[in-house]
Order: sequence, then C-alpha cells, then structure tokens
Amino acid sequence: MKFLLPKEIGFCKGVQSAINKALAVEGGAYCLGDIVHNKTVIEQLRQKGIVTVQSVDDVPAGATMIVRAHGAPPTVFEQAKAKNIKVIDATCPSVKAIQQKAQKYYNDGYQIVLVGDAKHPEIVGINGWCNNTALVFDGKSVLDVKGHEEVLVMFQTTFDTRFFEKSLKNLLSEGVKTLEIFNTICYTTTVRQYYAQILSKQSDLAIVVGDTNSSNTKRLFEIASQNCKAILTDGNVSEIAFDNNTRNVCFISGASTPEELVKGVFKTMTEIANDAVSVETVVTEKVMSKDEAMLAKAVNDMKEGHKYRPGNKVKCLVVQVSDDGVYVSIPSSKRNAFIPNDELALDGDYKAVKSSLVVDETTLECLIISVEKGITLSKKAIDERYKDDALVEGIKNGEIFEVKMTRVGKECLTGKLGSYTVIVHASQIKIGYVKNLETYLNKTLRLVVSGPDKVDDAKRVIFASQKAILLAEKKAKEDEFWNNIAVNEIVEGKVLRFAPFGAFVDVRGFDCLAHTSDLSWDRVNNPQEVLTIGETYEFVVLALDREKNRVSLGYKQLQPQPWQVAEEKYAVGSVVTGTVARVVPFGAFIQLDKSIDGLLHVSNVSWEWIEDINQVLKIGDEVQVEVLEFDGERKRITLSRKSLLPKPEQPAQAPATADEE
Repeated sequence: MKFLLPKEIGFCKGVQSAINKALAVEGGAYCLGDIVHNKTVIEQLRQKGIVTVQSVDDVPAGATMIVRAHGAPPTVFEQAKAKNIKVIDATCPSVKAIQQKAQKYYNDGYQIVLVGDAKHPEIVGINGWCNNTALVFDGKSVLDVKGHEEVLVMFQTTFDTRFFEKSLKNLLSEGVKTLEIFNTICYTTTVRQYYAQILSKQSDLAIVVGDTNSSNTKRLFEIASQNCKAILTDGNVSEIAFDNNTRNVCFISGASTPEELVKGVFKTMTEIANDAVSVETVVTEKVMSKDEAMLAKAVNDMKEGHKYRPGNKVKCLVVQVSDDGVYVSIPSSKRNAFIPNDELALDGDYKAVKSSLVVDETTLECLIISVEKGITLSKKAIDERYKDDALVEGIKNGEIFEVKMTRVGKECLTGKLGSYTVIVHASQIKIGYVKNLETYLNKTLRLVVSGPDKVDDAKRVIFASQKAILLAEKKAKEDEFWNNIAVNEIVEGKVLRFAPFGAFVDVRGFDCLAHTSDLSWDRVNNPQEVLTIGETYEFVVLALDREKNRVSLGYKQLQPQPWQVAEEKYAVGSVVTGTVARVVPFGAFIQLDKSIDGLLHVSNVSWEWIEDINQVLKIGDEVQVEVLEFDGERKRITLSRKSLLPKPEQPAQAPATADEE
C-alpha cells in the first residue's frame, strides 16, 4: 500500500499570521467571527481568553477586538472606533490586497464583479470596500455586465479552480470598453485543490483532513470525491478502514488545518496499515506546472478578446512615423497597430503631433476604432474624451458644469468628465428626497462643487451637487420676488391647485394663496366654483409675510360688489321677479339675486287684510314685486306686491280690537 502525502500541509501564511496575532494578545480579546474555520484552533484560542462574537455590538467599549483572516468591511472599523475598541487586524494579506483593489477601482468608476459565495464573510467584507455595489455570482451561472463601461473581475481566495475558466465564459461582457480580470484565488488554495485533483485520480481512497465548517476543506472533499472514495475527518479516524482493493491512499488538508492534526491522522493510519506502507511525498511544482499554464492562458485569452475591440483604450509605443500616419506597438501583447493622420490631432494639425513624437520612446493612449485588417487607433478620440479635464480648475473654483449620469450606485449616481469620475450622492440631486435613482440614469445634471477639497486629483474623482445650484437659484428667485412685490399691487397669477380653504396661485414663480373668503362676494363652498386650474387671472396682493414665505391674494376685491351693481339693477320703481327665501311674522324676504334680497312687508303683500302671511306666501314661491325703496349703505331694499295689484274701491280693514269696539 502506498501513501501519497503532499509536501505542503498545515496553515497557509495568512491563517498562520492571523493565529499568531491572536495568540500574542495579552489579557483576553474578542474575535469577530471564528478566526479560521477549525474547531481545534478555536478551542486553543478560547483557552487563551479569546471569545468569539458575531457583531461589534457584542464587544464591550474599550476592549480589544480581532478582525479575523477573512477580513471585514470598513463599517466594522468605524463602529469599533466609535466604541473606543482596540482593533487587531488579522486580515489575510491576500484578502487585504483584494479589498484595496476593490476600493481603488470603485473610486475610479469601475463596476466591481466578485466571483464566489455571496454569503461568505470574505466576499461580504470585500463588497463593503466598494460601498456594497459589487455584482457577486458563483461562476457557474451567467452574469450580464453589459451597460458598464469599465469592469473589474476578482475571485474569492478559496474559489474552486475547476470553474475558473467557465466563470469567465459565463461573464457576458459584450460592449464593455475596459475589462480588468485579476486571478485572486489564493496560491495555497490553488495548490491544495490541484493536489486534491491530481492525487485523488491516482488513489483508491482520499483522506481529507480539516473542519467540516471550512469552505476550502469541503471543496477539497468535493474535488476528491469525483475521482475516488473520499472521507472528510477532523481527526477522528475510527470510521476509516482499508479494504483489499485499497492500494493507494492520499492525504489532503485545507489551509486552515493545523499541521499537527494532519500528521496525527497520517501516523494513526500508518499504524493501522501495519507498516506495510510506502510513502511518497508529492512536490508542488510537479502538480502545478501544466495546470497553471492552462489558467494563465484562459485569463490571457479572455482579457485579450476584450482589449482589442472598437471602443477600448490601449497604451502603445511609437515605432515608426510615416507619411500617412504613425505605427505603434502594444507592449502588453506585442501587437502592432496604426494611427492614420486624420486620427492624430483633435485640432486637425497632425504635423505638429508627429513632430513631437520620438520613436521607441513616446507612449500614447489611444482608442481602438477598427480591428478589421489589423488594429486601427485614434489619438484624437482619446483627446476628445479627456479635453474636459481642462474644466477641472474652474470646477474647483465653483464653476457650474454638466455631466451625464451613466451608473447607479448605492445611494449615488456616477458619470464621467474627461478622466474624472463624478459622484453625486442621492441627497445632492434635488431639493427633497429622491425615491428612485434609476429615473436619473442617462440624464444630464447641472453640477457644482463646494470647494477644491471635493476634487481628488490623485483618484480622479469629483464629488458634486446639483442641489446646491437649485437652492441658490431658488434663493435668487425668492429675493427677486420679494424685492419687487407690494401690498395692494395687482398681479397676474396662474391657478395651480385647490385646497378646501382656497386656491394656490403661481405669481412670478412663487406659490401664493387666495383664500376662499377672498374669491367672491357671494358665499363659496369650493374654489372651483370661481376659478379654473391652469387659467390665469388678475389678483390683488392683500398681505406679505417674508419670514413665513406667505403671500395672500384677493380675487373678489377686483370684482364689482353686488350692492354697487344692485343700485342700478333694482332702481326705485322697477318691477322685478324674485323667490321667497324665508317668511317671518312681519313679512317675507324675497331673493332677487344670488346675494341680494329685499323685504316684502306684510302690509305690502295685498290690498286685502292678511292675518297670517303664510296663508298667502310660502318659501320657494316666485313673486313679481316693485322696488319702493333702495338703501345701498344699509343694504336694504323695500318691496311691494300690492302696488302691482288693482286697488279695490273699498280696501279691507283690519278687524276692530276690543278697545276700539
């Protein structure tokens, strides 16, 4: 029987560093999550006074907290600082490098793509460094990144290398101008997975040593299981047995498995085999060489395919200046390309550009405009794209500029101005709350910055605001309005909307209120009885309150008062028709108009004696009457019905009272 044992066993450098930092802590500490996924290690640290917690909230103020090898988002460090917690950052250097790359490229306007397990703490932590805007997918499904100009792809350090090439093919990136791919799978992970793949193919039994909660250990078990019988053990070998067909046995361990645990299992299994064992130690280089070359080729082919498409940027070295243009080489791939004369200068002066070029020394940044019959480039197109960089100095001094928003991030919009990425936070888009940022996608905003500190030349980032412009314009508009309006001034206003208490009217761009009581001399139940939305009317300014931003308008004040018109309409001696509005013991009130009524005294109803007026008139009756008196000041009209009736020769008299008899 032959035992195949990898040369590399035990912790990887990142895990070992994290454990060393934890063991060096004096007086106990709190670890944010398991420092590594291994029960043996966790128990050792627990005995040292290191308690595992799941949140910064679980760490007392002023205590010491360890950030595990998987890393954490920046919010964790901010929360710890707020609680005066001492942080020992044990993040794996490989993971830390990915975090830094995610942050840098995000600030440069790239869409970050992370290939791995979206729930894994490493991916969660990395996503935090790009403001949680990363697109995360498992590599086995399909992810469409069309619509993004610049994309950065990185991998979880423990990603399954078998699906590396497939994940790139599943990334639909047609139209992406700049695609950057970094193989961030940890070297140790790659080595261990290759061991699992190659050794399990040569074996009848694979013994995978590690914790069942470790994602990289479980992945090793999955890989080995596809090639032979495999057993995952955390050190308990009681269930492991050899049969007559077992000739070759390989030992595989994860990056978070202690070396002592692997050696302990190996020793026990050697004893069980009764020393009838030969041992072969497998060296990394023998396993890695062929497959590493395959991976490198997959990445290179993927990136090459995206680099040389129309619309992509490339850097090139001038190798020859000819009459019809400039020949260049692309150092990153040793490919040659050509820049025609008419694509050399933005102002058309290609001779001036040529005179400044030095063969084998001058490097140019160009845009690919064609890949048919060789690569054709344009320097002019890049100059056109970056010409707006000249605006930055003025922008720092408060000049207004315009940018089209091409990307929606978490609580922000981004766009490009030359080589700068412009970021507009949701709170700076307009006056008021923005419910849906998507409505501003591909819209052009007018922007301004509050000072030079809002422009980061090193990172090529501008933090801008449209809200500041809108607020300034609103104030200027309000100042113009308040400085040019006065009480009793007659103004034109457009009716905007109604409320139960009145109408809101736009006067010179300012919302004013015409109260219901000031709309008509008659009683008004609803503003729409007098005004129409969208129509323009004349109003008089009744009151101004700049402190409260209130303007009161009147409409009825510009309309004739009913009693002014009534004097002419109901002149003494005129005969009119009205309706009995109400009846009282001494007569009846006759409504002549909507707001005008007159008194028909009981003595003026008929030539006959009337004991009860209700016997003659009732509410709603239409009667014809003559105007006897008109008193405009007191708003009184005296009416007579009997004056329109024939006068009898002997009018009826009132019955005599007892005294008269």
